[in-house]
Amino acid sequence: MKNRLKKLRLENGIPNSLAIWQKLANFLEVPVEYLMGWTDDRATITINDLNPAEEDAYERITDMLSQEYPQTRPEFNWSKIGQLLINSDITEE
Repeated sequence: MKNRLKKLRLENGIPNSLAIWQKLANFLEVPVEYLMGWTDDRATITINDLNPAEEDAYERITDMLSQEYPQTRPEFNWSKIGQLLINSDITEE
C-alpha cells in the first residue's frame, strides 16, 4: 500500500510530525495507522473495545512501560513501540 501523504509531504517540504498526522486523522475520523498505510482498519480501537482479559493485559503493559520509560524522555516513541507490537507474532504455545 502506497503512502501518498508521505510522498506529498516530501514534495512540499512539510515536516513529519505525529501531531500533524493526529490532527488529520482526527479530522478524517480514522486512526493514524490507517492514514500511514499500516492497517486497513478504519475504526479507532479504544479500551472500551477490549474484553476483560485484553484490558488487563493492556493495563499491565502500559503500567510497566510508563514506569520504565516515562513520557518525559523524548527519545522514547510510543508509536514505534505500538507498531512493533502490532506487527509482532506473540502467541502462546
